[in-house]
Amino acid sequence: MSEEHKQKDEAIAPETPGFLQKAKTFTQSIASRGLTNKKSQKPEKELRSFSCHGNPESKLPPCSERMDSTVFPGSFYCGACGCGDKEMTQLVSRKLENGEDSYCKLDFPKVHCPLRMPGFTNYLPSEKGVSENPRKQFIELTFGRDYIIENSK
Repeated sequence: MSEEHKQKDEAIAPETPGFLQKAKTFTQSIASRGLTNKKSQKPEKELRSFSCHGNPESKLPPCSERMDSTVFPGSFYCGACGCGDKEMTQLVSRKLENGEDSYCKLDFPKVHCPLRMPGFTNYLPSEKGVSENPRKQFIELTFGRDYIIENSK
């Protein structure tokens, strides 16, 4: 990954949703889960994970908005979405006392990202030739836009 792509996302201003917008997207996420705990498809979750956590093999660092959880050690949450460090907002599945994996934020069939990154319901492709978000462009080059559009529902 080039030096340009290593720069932090801090230059990219995340969406700052108001209370009503946050309530709307939260309701959409909860509704998409349904009563049977539906989960996102594997390609969607992999793209979301790549967008949030980066990838050491590709030398893509984690998103600068990814925060260490103080409530759930070893876990992370998004510092830009405004939801805070709660059980439902964790970006990784954790082992529960019964041995099962927890339902994490990336499992929701519909979930929004303040940076509109690949894999998320509100994904917005970057404009060609515009260096708005080097991380997003790197992921688009890695997976291909058609694949990302198909798997960002």
